[in-house]
Amino acid sequence: MDRIDKAPAAPERNRIEFPPWYGEFGWEIASWVPFCRKRADGYDQVVVTSFEGMGPLYADFATEFKTHGQPHRGLDYQKLYRPGGDYYKYGRPEEQEFFFDCLIHARGIPRKNSINYRRWDELLEITKKMPGTFACIGSMQDDRVGDLIDFRGLELGKLMNLISRAKMVIGVSSGLMHLSAFCGTDLVVWGDKRTYFGETLERRYKVTWNPFNVKVGWVEDFQPEPETIAERIREIYESTTEKYSAVAGRSDDVYPGVERL
Repeated sequence: MDRIDKAPAAPERNRIEFPPWYGEFGWEIASWVPFCRKRADGYDQVVVTSFEGMGPLYADFATEFKTHGQPHRGLDYQKLYRPGGDYYKYGRPEEQEFFFDCLIHARGIPRKNSINYRRWDELLEITKKMPGTFACIGSMQDDRVGDLIDFRGLELGKLMNLISRAKMVIGVSSGLMHLSAFCGTDLVVWGDKRTYFGETLERRYKVTWNPFNVKVGWVEDFQPEPETIAERIREIYESTTEKYSAVAGRSDDVYPGVERL
């Protein structure tokens, strides 16, 4: 009896779908998205699911973004610093017609109210005597500082462009500060070891989650003296004046990740 060859099976669709992300914003930017980007390489269809409005984080590699509908970020998730990933510089500075030297993120998270900074008014009085222009960014629940121009609530893609044109972003440790580092923008940031996961918060900003080697003016305290913050602002501003005399950086640079140092 002659052997009858079976018809070849239909090829599987070249598709990958990642599980939904429910964790914090900073960990999504610096850990989860690079992980997905790395593992999506070679697939024609890449599906990701996260919170509403987070599509721009995945836009460089995902073909479909879905929203899971949950309004609040959870705290119970695995915290891996660099599970092997590719790092992408967010923002298109060439598309941002106007810019500010310094963007202030006055975090106002209710569940972290004890470590939200409480001396913005004093810091603002000092910065009024300094060169440069200042504006506020963040979500609408975050505080607005004085009478500064208000960009709170700006959609994520436009926010990335604004950040990518700035000299620096100023604020207490938060996911938005990590986003700024991934836009290639220098930071003045503060915090302490109360958010410790295997390494100091300072090291996380300066080394582990700093793939584009931005300058970091760090202060080890959740309620530092306004003058101490102002001194870090001066240091960053003076060291970057020449660097930012022209639009710098590409928005499509992808850097291969390394395992946690």
